[in-house]
Amino acid sequence: MQWYYSHNGQQAGPVPQADFDNLVHSGVITPSTLVWREGMSEWRPASEVGVSAAAPPIPLPAGGNPSVAAPAGDAAPDPDTAVCAVSGQRYPKSQMIQYEGKWIGAAHRDEFFQRLREGVGQRGPGDVRYAGFWIRFVAAFIDGVCVQIIVFIPSFVIGLLIGMAGPGQQVTQILAQMAGFIIGLVIGITYEIFFIRKFDATPGKLAVGIRLLRADGSKLSVGRILGRYFAKLVSGIILCIGYILAAFDSEKRALHDHMCDTRVTYKN
Repeated sequence: MQWYYSHNGQQAGPVPQADFDNLVHSGVITPSTLVWREGMSEWRPASEVGVSAAAPPIPLPAGGNPSVAAPAGDAAPDPDTAVCAVSGQRYPKSQMIQYEGKWIGAAHRDEFFQRLREGVGQRGPGDVRYAGFWIRFVAAFIDGVCVQIIVFIPSFVIGLLIGMAGPGQQVTQILAQMAGFIIGLVIGITYEIFFIRKFDATPGKLAVGIRLLRADGSKLSVGRILGRYFAKLVSGIILCIGYILAAFDSEKRALHDHMCDTRVTYKN
């Protein structure tokens, strides 16, 4: 994992996690320092991504130093500067041009427009592509098929039990139906927890190149995945309006994303 951080109004980094932790411990990066890593929608104070001044140091390699110098003090980025969409470096806005919301350094202008003509997108740190309604619909459809395939065998067995019970065994039929519902629920929850914890995405999302993360770019905990699973039921119960909301939200969030502070973004 690579981190960027602000120092004296300038962007510093990227630095690996070990060096980042040492900078935190040494006081170079404080809880108020603005930081960013891949998956985060915007720069945030370090305190909002779980960084505290009391973080324990990580031993450096023998004879080594952090990959960046440890400057003294810290300051928020100068509002008269911006991060170049091509180089990722911060420059004065007076020396840059702006195109469709992106800032481009003068030295990288020709490269930017050349790549634009070639159809190559330019995305700098913090420029996140949120997955819209239809791509998420396709992912959900694929996941639905996968879950139904897994559920088929126990459902088939339960169906046989109901058939063997006969019309006079209503209690057995009810118990079998309840068992089928519980098994399906457990499989659905296990499916999401396993894949999201391991890959940040279910097989459906992996197939279409999107992933599920927290608003700060961190992985979802088991509790949050579980809560989001049931929150999706709420989105569906209200005539699927909770799902449709993703088509109109600026960050493509469905109701369950609002409830659980999650974002669905493209992997690249």
